[in-house]
Amino acid sequence: MKKNLLVCVLAWFLTFQSKSQYASVWSAYPPAYELSAGFVTHNTPGYFWLGYLSTVQNISSFWHVNKNFCILGSGSSAIWSAYQIFDANNCSGTLSQVLNGSGVTAIETIGVQGERYALAGAYDKACYFTTLDKFGNVISAMSYPFPYQANTAAAMPAKPILVESDHMGEYYICGYFDSNMYVINVSLTGGVLWSSFYSLGNKIIPKDVIMNPYNTGELMIVGETELSGTDSQGFLIAIDGNSGTVINSRVFGHPGKKDGFGTIIASANTTNNLNSLNSGEFIVGGYTYAQNSIPGSTAWVLKLNAAGNISWSKVLTPSMGTNQGVIDIVERLNTFNNYEYYALLNSSVGMQVLKLNDQGNPFPVSSPNALFNEFVYDLPALNASKATSISYMNSQAFSVDVGIQVFGTASNFTGFSSSYVVSAYFNGETNCFRTLGNIQGLQTGPQTGAGMPASKFGSLSSCSNFQILAFFPGGSINYPCSGLVPAGSNQRGIPSGVNQQLEEEESFKVFPNPVSDKTQVNYSCSDNSKISIDVYSALGQLVWHVQPAAELAGNYRQEVDFSSLDIAGGVYFVNTTVDGKTHKQKVIYNK
Repeated sequence: MKKNLLVCVLAWFLTFQSKSQYASVWSAYPPAYELSAGFVTHNTPGYFWLGYLSTVQNISSFWHVNKNFCILGSGSSAIWSAYQIFDANNCSGTLSQVLNGSGVTAIETIGVQGERYALAGAYDKACYFTTLDKFGNVISAMSYPFPYQANTAAAMPAKPILVESDHMGEYYICGYFDSNMYVINVSLTGGVLWSSFYSLGNKIIPKDVIMNPYNTGELMIVGETELSGTDSQGFLIAIDGNSGTVINSRVFGHPGKKDGFGTIIASANTTNNLNSLNSGEFIVGGYTYAQNSIPGSTAWVLKLNAAGNISWSKVLTPSMGTNQGVIDIVERLNTFNNYEYYALLNSSVGMQVLKLNDQGNPFPVSSPNALFNEFVYDLPALNASKATSISYMNSQAFSVDVGIQVFGTASNFTGFSSSYVVSAYFNGETNCFRTLGNIQGLQTGPQTGAGMPASKFGSLSSCSNFQILAFFPGGSINYPCSGLVPAGSNQRGIPSGVNQQLEEEESFKVFPNPVSDKTQVNYSCSDNSKISIDVYSALGQLVWHVQPAAELAGNYRQEVDFSSLDIAGGVYFVNTTVDGKTHKQKVIYNK
């Protein structure tokens, strides 16, 4: 047993060493591995990304393939853990490992139970929900069996989407099974509060869900519905989160063509009266199929109000590659006090990001708001990276995380796949691989949305005869794309509404970072606090420890002399614990 473990550890260590010249986070997964979710964490500043295997080789001697999904993170969220899923043929049968999957999604949440991550996934027999603490430990897990085994000709259940409810400690899971959409309202431990299936046309596939910030308790769902074999439309459905009742449903697209929506965000740049019934506006990204089975070549961006009326719509044509439409989008307010959007596309040339103004148009190249309007991120000499999601950290307090982050999968490198994360300035400049260009074409997209009723029926039940086990936790992360480059940026300052959080995080800061010899650990405490400051290597080894005394409340500094420690240069973690609450900071030691 010890010999096998040693072999695994050595293989893991050599993987990081041998792949360090590439902009990949992890390079030891088989080709079936794909990044399934990624975002910037705000409660534990850093990055969180989650990958899965669609087919699991249940061979215990090959540790890198005997898992269903894994979680990685950097910064204060630096965790690494892999997970196995076990279910049974029924809710009282013998458990065995699940050998297939359709993806996993995750969100960060914080409430009376503290900080945690909530995850939802699916496989051929069920979808499931689990909560993890900030270190990746499983807190609860529940599965929701589908009512029957789908016809083998039907598509696999799609990766579910997860969103936190307006009610603390509740969540909504939305997914696709056998041509229909389902929504499950669950408690913190996974108990079903209500659930329903929905039909629209011949097939309805959800792609994104948000809570309507302008109408409490309302879900906004977008995706694709098939009306006929040659006609698919993007849809928008509003659902009452307390009952599952359909409030409104509309479809958008080009009649006779195959279209769909990929993402929706609530727009802060709204011109509507927020006290009216149809208050608020939303940015929706979509696509038109190039072929019957593959979305591509045409990317949409629409602005809608809550009733589904179009404010503006645009079709974008990047300057290179064949794209697969808009799969994710973010909005930000820049230093010129103008709103702008970053639309993420999958493309034959890599992960494409299009930068647009508040009307969905590319900025003129001469504009001080943009050096370029189009960015392509990919690994050299590899197949094009497949994009998963885009997010951004708009806080100067967390300098290593400021900017946009693009998450995706780079594949077919010596038979393995990799998680791939790009951290870039808002203007697209980065120390990772990139191609810069300008969007070539702009035309008017779909102009009308037709009302079309969505039908509600059926329900799902929960099953507690289900397990998610973490194994082989720990380990460091190869992350050469972190940090910022010394180039111009149109990054804006700290937004209002987060000052309290930023002040708290600012009071637990390590500076300078990176460090070449000495650094200062800044922390705050109350009277007679119990304080501990520890420095760990990326492998989890304790390399320095001190317990400062503080009789009076106030702000304090503790010097750490890295140059006096017998350690190599690299990534370390400084844990500052005050009265049981730990703040973790990643530090780069340049020896």
